[in-house]
Amino acid sequence: MTRYPFILIVLIIVSSFLSGDELQQPGSTSGFSGTVNRHEDFQHELPGGLLFTLEFISYGPEGWAIRIFDPAFPSDNFCAVVTPPYRGINALQIYAWHFFNEDGTGPNDGSVNAPGEERRFYFVTDKASYDAAFESLSTMLWPESPEAQEAAVALHDGIHRENGILTITELVPGEAAGDSAYLESISFDVELFIPR
Repeated sequence: MTRYPFILIVLIIVSSFLSGDELQQPGSTSGFSGTVNRHEDFQHELPGGLLFTLEFISYGPEGWAIRIFDPAFPSDNFCAVVTPPYRGINALQIYAWHFFNEDGTGPNDGSVNAPGEERRFYFVTDKASYDAAFESLSTMLWPESPEAQEAAVALHDGIHRENGILTITELVPGEAAGDSAYLESISFDVELFIPR
C-alpha cells in the first residue's frame, strides 16, 4: 500500500469519529419542555449536573420562580445574581397577575406593565462565579462609596454568563379574579446555552 491511500484511510476513520456533536463548537443549546400545575415544582437536570427548576411561589401573589443551581448548594440561584433588573420584578418571576388586565378580569391587554410569555434570563454555571457575582452585586446595590460601586459594576460585568429563554406556550387561568388571580398550570419551552 502506498503512502497516500493509507493517509486517506486514516482521514476517513478519523472523520467518522468526529461526526455529530464532536464537530460543533464548544458549548451547545439544551432544550426541553414541560408543564407545571399550581402548587407544584418542576425540575430538569442540565448537562454538568446543574438543576433547572420552576419553584411554586405560594406567599403573596402566586406563581413560579426560575432557578438554576448546583445541588450541592441548593440555596444559591445561579440566575438571580446576573439577571437584571436586580430590584423589583424581572423575567425570573412568573406571577399570575402578569397575564391579567388591570382589573384582573381578562387577559393582559397592555394595561399591566409586566413580563409576558417570553422570559429571557442569564445564569452562571459554577459556585465560584456565583460567589463573585453575589459579592459584586451586593456592593452594587448597597455601596459604601461611589468608587466601590463603580469597581463592583466592572467586576460584575466581567463575570462570564450564559443565557436562556423560557417561553410560556400555554397557560390555564384559575377562576379567581383581581388580587386573588392564579394560574392552574403553565406549559413552556426552555432553551439554554450550556458550555461543555
